[in-house]
Amino acid sequence: MKNVLHIISSARGSRSYSQGLSSAIVKKLTDKRLVNTIVERNLAADFPPFIDRALIEVFYKNPGTMSNDDHLLLQYANAILNEIKNADFIVIGTPVHNLGISAPLKAWIDQLIRFGVTYGYHSDGQRTGYLGGKKVFLAIASGGKVSDSDGGSDYTEPYLKSVFNAYTGITDFCTYRIEGTASPDFRENYEEILKNL
Repeated sequence: MKNVLHIISSARGSRSYSQGLSSAIVKKLTDKRLVNTIVERNLAADFPPFIDRALIEVFYKNPGTMSNDDHLLLQYANAILNEIKNADFIVIGTPVHNLGISAPLKAWIDQLIRFGVTYGYHSDGQRTGYLGGKKVFLAIASGGKVSDSDGGSDYTEPYLKSVFNAYTGITDFCTYRIEGTASPDFRENYEEILKNL
């Protein structure tokens, strides 16, 4: 049995198509009896702290020299790191905002990725991630259709795959999309989208 971390990042709440799709993925995994526990983190309801000067300095500090104030600054980053470590499946829902991921999701990633914690370098300079062996399901919602674009304006999926691959070592991805949500006659059909899951 597996543990699931469900990341919600849309500000639209129950009207969110990315949240609807990511929730449908979690349900499908549960219905297949693959899931033991589900941890949900709603980034829109509990917005991650933005990176500032103080936090950047703590991110690169030797753990042995940290003060109590430093540890307080790292509370959020450590909490989400532990959620990732404990997860076998990570389900991430995001709308496409201005060709990219949602703002809270980017803030969450910036809190998660840390040198010496999620990645490091070998003596030959090659970077390696420390959190491999997990599977990520991406649930991406967009008002338009990627298939109708020129192919060069889809930054959500490539970015998420690249950042997780480079800075966590997670390389196993499965992407599902719900597209054309801005159309006046749009109707969602999560079962159809996930028929091969």
